[in-house]
Amino acid sequence: MTGPRLLRALVAVVAFAAVLSGCASAGAGGARIQFSRFGDGMAQPVGVLLTGLEPGQPVVVTARAHAGTGDLSSRAVYAVPPDGRVQLWSQEPISAPYPRPDGAGLLWSLVGPSLSQRQLERQWVYGALDLRFTAEQGGRVVATADLNRTPLAAGTSDREILGSDLIGTGAPESSGLAPSAQVGTLVMSVPTPVELRPGVIVVDGDADGGSGAFAAHEIAAAGFPVFVLPAFVPEGRIAGSAALSVETFDASLNWFSSLPIVDADRVFVYGTGPSSSLALWFASHEPARVHGVFAASGATAMQCTSEAGSPLLIQNGLPLPCANPDRTIAGTDLLPLQRVSGPVVLACGTADRLLPTACDWTRAGERVRGTRDGDAFLYARGADHEISTPPELPIGLSELPPATAQATEDARVAFWQLVLARLAGAIRP
Repeated sequence: MTGPRLLRALVAVVAFAAVLSGCASAGAGGARIQFSRFGDGMAQPVGVLLTGLEPGQPVVVTARAHAGTGDLSSRAVYAVPPDGRVQLWSQEPISAPYPRPDGAGLLWSLVGPSLSQRQLERQWVYGALDLRFTAEQGGRVVATADLNRTPLAAGTSDREILGSDLIGTGAPESSGLAPSAQVGTLVMSVPTPVELRPGVIVVDGDADGGSGAFAAHEIAAAGFPVFVLPAFVPEGRIAGSAALSVETFDASLNWFSSLPIVDADRVFVYGTGPSSSLALWFASHEPARVHGVFAASGATAMQCTSEAGSPLLIQNGLPLPCANPDRTIAGTDLLPLQRVSGPVVLACGTADRLLPTACDWTRAGERVRGTRDGDAFLYARGADHEISTPPELPIGLSELPPATAQATEDARVAFWQLVLARLAGAIRP
């Protein structure tokens, strides 16, 4: 066991030693379901332990929840060893939506109705989840326990930022903004830290499980201010049909950096999927104002959104050059990542079905970048595309083969550990 799997197992063991919560009822044999955890947040680690089971008889463990968007459930079967204990973080299941041990497997493998992006955000960012776990042996329930998960947005606040907010800074880049138009969303932790913190501008790409709302609240909940800047506007158009302007980013950066909580010398840019290359462009073209960058599952070059040449970025009303997405990596101009002054964290899945060349792009970017302290390049073996979704969330995994789904979840754990560690490391005394 290596990497994020080992870390998750250690987390579960350490947490179990510190915090135990158990079942509301137990069977005649004294079976119990207990949880180990560091907190109740939607994306925080959880381990599941069953004790007092009948040895030699399989146990069926089920998690169920009723949410406003419909019912959710997951199920796994485990062999019961002679001591009657089953630790989900260290024991391989007989049958489950995941092939390897996983303390939180029953959470991220929950299956429910198909949801739109807005519904996903309402459910997992702004909604709580009350789960009922049951253990069955011999066709009868021997133990139950409840697990309550608070929303990703718990402990954070959202505020719409309008053109008038940015115009008020007096920055010349803001002069073309409509005062009443929403430019983005500011997400802050509550209460707001009193000392300067690194800030993050999340360049929000086309809707997917790793959208700005998920990333922003995961980062803000850790105590770092976030500004979510939509990359494709206005809402309602075909995905990728409208490009972000350099002037809008610059005006947003001026305004965000001026906030009393934001360390203006420690602003990061975060992008996923189609917005990865945008985040990399801003970090590499504005190294004096952007400290570092996080990007996952995307190209390390400015690719057009179609063969016809639809641009990703506009400057002074004109589209910036972009490459035909059908061109080879060797024939495409890579972004000058060597210019980025602070940490560069890139991630990709080797089994990415949406962008099969994702890890080739990451390797090409790593070669351009060279070796720098603080950088991290995650090549997640067997993982699919959406590895930037916060961990423990059953988003974008249910239609994947079990091994791919679990590898993708492991990659999410590893990616988010890197993101939060680099932000914490950028806090200045």
